Amino acid sequence: MDVSSDENDDESRPRKKRALESNNCNTPASAPTPPPAPKWSNPDPYTVLPPPDETQSKRVDVVKLIRKARIAASAQPAKTDAVADNEDFISLGGLVDEEESKYQPPQDAPMGPRSQMQGRDSAIGSRKRTHDDELKGVSKKTGKPLNKYYSDGSIIDEWRVRPSETGAPWFNHMTPTLHLGTRLHNEILSFYYWVKPVQYEQIVREDLIERLQTAFQSRYYGVQLRAFGSFASGLYLPTADIDLVLLSSNFMRHGIKTFGERKGQIYAFSAFIRNLDIAVPGSIETIAHARVPILKFVDKMTGLRVDLSFDNDSGLVANNTFQQWKSEYPAMPVIVSVIKQFLLLRGLNEVPCGGLGGFSITCLVTSLLQHLPHGSMSQNLGSILMDFFEFYGHEFDYETVGIRMEPPGYFNKRVYKVYRDNKDARLSIEDPNNADNDVSGGTREIALIFKSFRDAYRLLKDRMVYTAMTGDQQNSILESIIAANYDEYTEQRWQLREIFQTHPRFARYQAPPSPPPPPQSPPPADSAPPPPLPPNSPPPSQEPKEKMTKLQRKQQASRERAARLKRLRPDLPSVPDSITNEQALIVGGYKSQSDMDKDLANREKEMK
Repeated sequence: MDVSSDENDDESRPRKKRALESNNCNTPASAPTPPPAPKWSNPDPYTVLPPPDETQSKRVDVVKLIRKARIAASAQPAKTDAVADNEDFISLGGLVDEEESKYQPPQDAPMGPRSQMQGRDSAIGSRKRTHDDELKGVSKKTGKPLNKYYSDGSIIDEWRVRPSETGAPWFNHMTPTLHLGTRLHNEILSFYYWVKPVQYEQIVREDLIERLQTAFQSRYYGVQLRAFGSFASGLYLPTADIDLVLLSSNFMRHGIKTFGERKGQIYAFSAFIRNLDIAVPGSIETIAHARVPILKFVDKMTGLRVDLSFDNDSGLVANNTFQQWKSEYPAMPVIVSVIKQFLLLRGLNEVPCGGLGGFSITCLVTSLLQHLPHGSMSQNLGSILMDFFEFYGHEFDYETVGIRMEPPGYFNKRVYKVYRDNKDARLSIEDPNNADNDVSGGTREIALIFKSFRDAYRLLKDRMVYTAMTGDQQNSILESIIAANYDEYTEQRWQLREIFQTHPRFARYQAPPSPPPPPQSPPPADSAPPPPLPPNSPPPSQEPKEKMTKLQRKQQASRERAARLKRLRPDLPSVPDSITNEQALIVGGYKSQSDMDKDLANREKEMK
């Protein structure tokens, strides 16, 4: 019988038995080196060895590894690869033909004149230039809050006056006056009429709304595009944006929101505007996740900025309120224009930046006028402006007091639960159309704004004292608070006027002058002279008619009402010679004014 070797014996025995015998071997020299422990396996529960203890092994410090990698990376020499240096560059080297690469000029070849560049804007030659003789392109501002204010409330750099220019262009059209109050009053009016929109600005902006309205109605049946904000009120600055709202037919009929309820719908509107080729490429900004979704873009033709919202009539209701206040307080829009410009120069007019919005400014001015004697119907505008800066800069405590517009008054912010969260840090103005809404809740920098009002009051007062003592008639009073570089206004108006005069859309407004009248033939020589006037005929009266007072007009209307009632209602037993409207309703037995008007109108038709 053959005797096998130990190796063959080991291979012939079972694996379990081999493992047990190797463990029972007491000779260290003959013990084989144990294999490394596996990282993972499907172990046998009867023969498997316990896993290695990780706590006894050397631990790796990850922080040291990261630091070591950073040190090694910084020690390497800087790469000079052009592709690596320009992260936005996408290399197309693999796509260029070899034949084409032979005709490429060297990198250091001189560039040709800019006027011969391909893809040049056809309208670039007529575009306005800046102070540094650089072409001023179409505005790329998309509505993001770009204005940065200073902690002291001073004018921001983009509005600062250059030393060689005047900062009060409205002052050139004024006539000198001696009385300081009248002079400031006239200067405020001069600024208002200078900054007020001219006719072609209004026409060009209305045409932009008409173009958008036509485009949306061609895609969405029954929609309406309405303007609100400063443009709808007619109180906008030359570079102001246009606030628009797109109303669905369902919202106009039933008040149920259809547009803007889904984020995907906002992006669909954004794509629709992009395909219209109305907006400047790259200027469309979609804000779909805000509480009030909005689209912002820049019009390609005019360079005007547009803010478009959806199925929200709060701005339309606020505009009706503004028109009512405007009729009650004629001084309100004039003062608002000065305050708007004052805050704009300091970057404190944008609510996203913590500034004071246009409707909040209107509420502050209107609230002040509501508490002045007689609503300041005939007061001096300079006095009202000084009262505004003094009251809100020195006297009004916005931390504890809120403003109520209807009925006019104030309230304790700590009492009303709606304003408890806003009781200290911010201004509170109760929405005249919704008592649960705080109009100025987003104004975070109200402390800085009211500090600016204090500074404005001091600057105006010092300028008036200086003018009174020196008799200076050459310098503006308002320039102490709103002197600025107004080239942006001039350029914007220049651009809109050029569009108005040259674009075919506005040809209907460029009416040709009326033809001159035909030449009159001289009268014949034998024509008889006109007959003389009778000797006793008095000359025609040139005296103007005496203007009737309000009481006289009221009495005349009462007499005419009584005569009409007698003529059309002979069935009434007795009608006095003068009768009020309420008495006419009672005597005639009418239930309402409309019933009386309809009945009398029908009787007049029958008599004819």
